Amino acid sequence: MIPFLKLSKRLARRGHAVTFVSTPRNAVRLGAVPPELSARLRVVALGLPDVEGLPDGAESTADVRPEKVGLLKKAFDGLAAPFADLVAALACADADADAAGGSGDAVGVGFSRKPDFIVLDFAQNWIWPIAEEHEVQYIMPH
Repeated sequence: MIPFLKLSKRLARRGHAVTFVSTPRNAVRLGAVPPELSARLRVVALGLPDVEGLPDGAESTADVRPEKVGLLKKAFDGLAAPFADLVAALACADADADAAGGSGDAVGVGFSRKPDFIVLDFAQNWIWPIAEEHEVQYIMPH
């Protein structure tokens, strides 16, 4: 999570609009976005669905015993639909801005336009089909 946040901050410092997607508890753990980056970096929290056997509030491997990591993975897989909705909304906002003849930046610098690319973690293998569906490029660092 931290390496992806560092990458997000570097991209924002270089002028890119970055949406960092996490879970509510993990978003709090990351801390506030530095004020100088707040126009270009936002954190969107998607709530994990309940999974039987997963402790309440568990949102990272730090929150569970090793034998419960599979349940955490199952919960993360439940984020596919909300993430797809987020990407679809961004793609739709871009189309709406184009139709209105605007730049699409009214909500924030670059946040009302279709993502140029998605950086994904190896654990969320459901992200790349969502990216392809919305014709957004994706990368997965090694």
